[in-house]
Amino acid sequence: MVPGDWHGFFGLFTNVVLNVIVLTGLCLHVVNLPADIVYGRILPALGIALPFGNLYYAWLAWRLAKTERRDSITAMPYGHRCRTCLSSCF
Repeated sequence: MVPGDWHGFFGLFTNVVLNVIVLTGLCLHVVNLPADIVYGRILPALGIALPFGNLYYAWLAWRLAKTERRDSITAMPYGHRCRTCLSSCF
């Protein structure tokens, strides 16, 4: 690990948390989806998809680093982006 890893991790974490909060608010108050759908289906699906997506991207980066024999490979972060939140709601 390098010093920037923790900075990147917490930056990504706060970005994803903020996007989930925005998505929840948009679904509940703008689109008027029922709370049981938002809290019972959408948020649990995000809770499953986000860790698996990040683990998959990390595995792809590890595999590429192993194939190319380099240690400067990084994984692209996987998460729900603000543009995706807005397009999902509208």
